[in-house]
Amino acid sequence: MIAHRASRGALSVAALWLVVVFAGGCGPTVGDACENSTACGTGLICDQSTPDGYCTRSPCRAGECPEEGVCVDFGAEASWCMRRCEAGQGCRDGLACVAPDAFDTATECLGATGGSGCKFCAVKP
Repeated sequence: MIAHRASRGALSVAALWLVVVFAGGCGPTVGDACENSTACGTGLICDQSTPDGYCTRSPCRAGECPEEGVCVDFGAEASWCMRRCEAGQGCRDGLACVAPDAFDTATECLGATGGSGCKFCAVKP
């Protein structure tokens, strides 16, 4: 009887651990659609100038964006965490995978590394 209770307790702890691990990855991330900042979760705001909204952080500096994002400086002291993407993949419907040189302003990725350069999801200019 005691062994049975101990194994049930261990199963309960294991089940709780799985819920915590998998629920942590289900929250809003940079680039997700949003109606307001509450929908974006802790540390992110909703940029409603993008169609269907865009969860982001602003201002940002190199290394301050969540793992899925990169800090992009659009000039005029406007920097935003934008979702990283590659060759047209990784963006939600309505957004394009673009490089900084797609914009008319002096736009650059801050602290980005990688041989193919920085690309991020944005409304195509």
